[in-house]
Amino acid sequence: MYFRKIAIAGLLFVAGIAVAAEQRTFTDTQGRTLRAGVLNITEKVVKLRGSDGSVFELEKKLLSKKDLEYLDELENRELEEVKKMNRAAGHELFQKGSLLDRPAKEVAEALKLRPESKVYGLLSWRLYAAISRVGSGGEAGSYRFFGAVPQSIALYANRQGMMQQISVVYANKGDSFSKAGMGEDHFDISEDKEKGTEYLEQALEKDFEAVSACLTEALGEPAKQRFGEGGARRTVWRWDWNGASMLLAHEEGEFVTLSVTSVEFAENEGKTVRIDDSIVKKRLAAAVTRKENGDVFISGIPMVNQGPKGYCVPATFERAMRFMGLEADMYLLAMVGQTAAGGGTHPKFLIEEVKSQVYQRGRRTRDDKAGDLSMNYLKRYIDQGIPIMWTMYSLKEYNEVANSNTKKREKIGDWAAWSEAVKEESDKFESLDKTPDNHHICMIIGYNEETEELAVSDSWGPRYELRWIPVGLAQWVNGHSLFMILP
Repeated sequence: MYFRKIAIAGLLFVAGIAVAAEQRTFTDTQGRTLRAGVLNITEKVVKLRGSDGSVFELEKKLLSKKDLEYLDELENRELEEVKKMNRAAGHELFQKGSLLDRPAKEVAEALKLRPESKVYGLLSWRLYAAISRVGSGGEAGSYRFFGAVPQSIALYANRQGMMQQISVVYANKGDSFSKAGMGEDHFDISEDKEKGTEYLEQALEKDFEAVSACLTEALGEPAKQRFGEGGARRTVWRWDWNGASMLLAHEEGEFVTLSVTSVEFAENEGKTVRIDDSIVKKRLAAAVTRKENGDVFISGIPMVNQGPKGYCVPATFERAMRFMGLEADMYLLAMVGQTAAGGGTHPKFLIEEVKSQVYQRGRRTRDDKAGDLSMNYLKRYIDQGIPIMWTMYSLKEYNEVANSNTKKREKIGDWAAWSEAVKEESDKFESLDKTPDNHHICMIIGYNEETEELAVSDSWGPRYELRWIPVGLAQWVNGHSLFMILP
């Protein structure tokens, strides 16, 4: 019997049949036998794991009639299990084979998620399901995933655009307390003060029980393990099916989350692989865009939409960390950063944890409490492709100018005249008194020396990925603290 051996790194990665590795004796058309379990079945080939742990592929035409009947039975059984999993998930999400083998865009469409980061290599989709009209009957909050309404459901692709992880957050201290709007409107009402910790604990318990019961009914009792790194390390309940691990976590006073990821990643307890510095530096250099009008800005920074809550600090840090090749999630960062109910994170708490994670993975950080916004200072980092996290006050006047000027820039023909107009606007703001309100953090990602403008990026969705403001306006809202993650 001829087998082609396949090298598989790490531990068992079940892909395909739900009863994978169920050992039996296979016989080929010449009467030769092999003890093995089925890992995956395609139209012409079956992948087997031998009793010694080795993995082989075998053409189905070489197997006996009895073995082919067994494989047909397995495929029929898998199709029934696919139907059962889709009923549990509430979506036509699963198909024959592993979820991890599918294009991320295809999975996002099955879950009705909306594009978030459009950066190839850092693609993501997200839906704030509890406030969205996506779902049964088009009613807000009618969307379900494994038996409960997610506050946020996000999907991340790997560098090849294939499905990597689904990150679901049910009840949590951020979204569950928020009564605000999206984007810049979230400053209008920051939190629902009528809801106390007792409300949150009840919501956490309810969602955890609902999701746990749904998964247990579909897949049986879970295993229990530790997962994650640093301050984000937590206990998870784990179910495996067809190459995917469903990891459910309940952190008291924080959140209920469900992560759908690879079995291999789960077996490795969520520990990430460090990306070589030379690769990161090359990627950063390629991200610096220079225009004929003098605009210099960093492109390719992934977007993260903080949603209707005050998560600007953890969302912005997630964007910067992922851009630097470091795994991050704003909800986990909010936990270690001691973010308050409804939002509000003091950067100093989060910075210490971020520093620890960054150093462990071979990166460096720099923070500047003076927050110097001189063009020469900012250029040093932007020219290397390094985004600058900036504390500031996101005032109404600031956002009006940022939105208006960015739109006007699309139709400018005379850049010399535009430069004069910007300088006049800068002078107006430099003479105004400061108004420390709407505490916020965003990124400075570009500059134009001729027009004396800065490019900024807010974690409010694709519309706010790149906006231009006069330097004088930036000085008026400056919170005097800068932070950078360095290669």
